[in-house]
Amino acid sequence: MKIERDYFWFRLFKARGIGPKSLISIAKILEKENCHPEMLPRSQGDLSIQFPELSKILNGKIRAEDSDKAYTEYEQLKTQGIEFIYPRHPDFPPHLLEIAPMLFIKGQRKLLTSDGVAIVGSRNVSDTGIRVARKLATELASVGLNVVSGYAKGVDSEAHLGALAAEGTTIMVLPYGIKQLRQKSAFREFDWQRDVLAVSQFDPNVKWLARNAMGRNKLVCALSKAVVVIESGPKKDSQGKMSGTFNTAQTALGMNLPLFVLDPECFDSPPKGNKDLIDLGGECLDPDGGTEAIVKCISDAAEPPSVDEQASSEQLEIRF
Repeated sequence: MKIERDYFWFRLFKARGIGPKSLISIAKILEKENCHPEMLPRSQGDLSIQFPELSKILNGKIRAEDSDKAYTEYEQLKTQGIEFIYPRHPDFPPHLLEIAPMLFIKGQRKLLTSDGVAIVGSRNVSDTGIRVARKLATELASVGLNVVSGYAKGVDSEAHLGALAAEGTTIMVLPYGIKQLRQKSAFREFDWQRDVLAVSQFDPNVKWLARNAMGRNKLVCALSKAVVVIESGPKKDSQGKMSGTFNTAQTALGMNLPLFVLDPECFDSPPKGNKDLIDLGGECLDPDGGTEAIVKCISDAAEPPSVDEQASSEQLEIRF
């Protein structure tokens, strides 16, 4: 059966026993061997001789009885306008490999390689947080920066809307499968295909899970040149529940990304998380000069590595 290259990776993603670590290993093996999927031998025996590392990973994982179901789902996703981004795809940022080796996207895919700034914060945001999130997103979009956030209520949605209102662009990093995406009423006036990219690293059918909401935070950071915290609670609340905003900020610090934290003194009730994150190394951000400070910080950032051009629609002869 002739298959497209993106189906090769989708089939691996859906295979039982092949998770993100295996996908990363497969990508690294293909890169090391300077080999594209269509160059692989068709039989398990030949594969074990020519590519023993790859054979060990794949052995017994690609089950014939699963193929029809996987291909049907693949075709359905394509008809829904969902695309697949994978290692060595022309729009796959190489630095994402260790974070999310397979992405499901809908919208303007070129935003994956744009200069982005993440704006994150509490779902239960204050009036001050709403005002600053909108203003900052609008100003960043106006100078050509892409706004990245998580499409949750509160700060996330305000950041997306602020960017779009300024005729800018935005990436929504989803905490669930991309088939679960629903367009909120406030977003319906905007051109999603032109100005919005929805991204998910999870199986397209997966519904919202708390662990996935935390798991996507690293991807939010990796798609950004800097991270801005508008309003954060403490690391853990009185019930021991971890703050997603605080976790994203800590992730940014761990990835050596510039972290800006809105000055807690500009709130009527200063958020404890903001103060704690500044103590951890975040830069205190003045709401009136925030855009200039962020732009200055990232203006000299290195360009991401180039990606080899590759036609994902090329037809392959692999039996998967």
